[in-house]
Amino acid sequence: MKVFIITEGSRDIGFGHITRCTSLYQAFEEKGILPLFLVNSDETVEYLLNDKNYEIFNWLIEEEKLFKIIENAEVIIIDSYLANYALYEKVSSMVKVPVYLDDNKRIDYPRGIVVNGTIYAEELNYPEKPDIIYLLGSRYMPLRKEFWEVPEKTIAENIETIIITFGGDDARNMTPNILKLLNKNFPKLSKKVIIGKGFKNIEQIEAFNNTKTELIYYPDAEEMKKIMFESDVAISAGGQTLYELARVGIPTIAVAIVDNQMNNIKRGQRAGFIEYAGWWEDIYISSNVIKKLELLQKNVLRQEKAKRGKALVDGRGAIRIVSQCIKIFFDKNMCLRKAEIKDMDKTYELSNDSDVRKYSFHTDRIDIETHKKWFADKINNPNCLLLIAEINNRFLGQLRFEKENSQAIISISIVNEYRHLGVGLLMFQKGLFNLKNCYPDLKYITAFIKTDNDISKAFFKNLNFRYTGNKIINNQDAIEYRFYLKEPY
Repeated sequence: MKVFIITEGSRDIGFGHITRCTSLYQAFEEKGILPLFLVNSDETVEYLLNDKNYEIFNWLIEEEKLFKIIENAEVIIIDSYLANYALYEKVSSMVKVPVYLDDNKRIDYPRGIVVNGTIYAEELNYPEKPDIIYLLGSRYMPLRKEFWEVPEKTIAENIETIIITFGGDDARNMTPNILKLLNKNFPKLSKKVIIGKGFKNIEQIEAFNNTKTELIYYPDAEEMKKIMFESDVAISAGGQTLYELARVGIPTIAVAIVDNQMNNIKRGQRAGFIEYAGWWEDIYISSNVIKKLELLQKNVLRQEKAKRGKALVDGRGAIRIVSQCIKIFFDKNMCLRKAEIKDMDKTYELSNDSDVRKYSFHTDRIDIETHKKWFADKINNPNCLLLIAEINNRFLGQLRFEKENSQAIISISIVNEYRHLGVGLLMFQKGLFNLKNCYPDLKYITAFIKTDNDISKAFFKNLNFRYTGNKIINNQDAIEYRFYLKEPY
């Protein structure tokens, strides 16, 4: 699949978009798909992208270059505060599945998928449109891979360590101010200070360094997770990091530094995870931070806030978004048709795929003459329905039903490139419609699976096939599953 992620980020505008788009990049990688990042930025973001497929250029100005790159794209994700409606509309007209990451209902989006993973997304009253699919709420908050699975965090009896994190650039110069405040009022507490690549105030921060302070420069996601687990409380801005803190379960004192963070903070406060200290320019911001930190000395309160934070975000948002993108792409573009003689070579190659042969009840490689005879017999047999799955004229796999009395025996094979993408599910759903039309009197579909083929067992269980017994097929142990077209009495 041709997937592109279009976003922006820099020392001046922050790195939040790149951070959350990274999680989508990783989720596509998990599916065996390598996207291309197209980033409007400069060299300051290269450390965030160094293990990824990316190109940096100002795609707002160089639109012609952008559109040439994304020509024939299948999925495009745009995460931007700068792109105008005309660009979204052009992308929507070019791509099979356009996806827009949004935070505050920024524009009236054209055809595509709108994703808002914030905890307040469902309160924004997006307009209902027949050509837009909405993925809203914290179930769709994309977190980096390192936060997909996290162990249970122990809540210490007392606060001993505080993490200070104000994004990748600390545009409001909050880090040195908070560090100075803590050094004066809580000198015995350890401070872990996160310094981003975009910081312009490093010397000022370093001036407040002492034996109870650890300055951590440009941490990656794994380091951030480790720091969070070593800390008892966080003092943070109200951006993307709030969701990672919630995922780990760290009670957080939030300081709003830009207007678009207020919804995050208010909703997190309402959910009982956040203690809000105020707007960064408020005259009482320092005293509020002190009061909130004194309040959080109570272990019972921190335990409750940790619990509420973890309940907000389960870490699977990126996987859900990507799975939906892939499902919609195949659902709208995949075709299933009866096999023809022209399909012989493609099915021959697939039949000799190493995994297909491994889990077949006849493991030997098939010679071409045997396959030709078999294929001709199947497409001409009135009791066999052999179907070919294609997308944009690309061969995806084959689905076969062989009728025996009141049952149809199913066999399904998918080209390696398209496995684990949900293609098999769609093939079965579409094939079921064809099967019922061809053989309306069938009672059930039977699948025979080798006992060591765990992937196929999970696949058929997911399709609501039921275990009906063990078999011996070609001197090999097998399991029988059935899908009932008509419920047995």
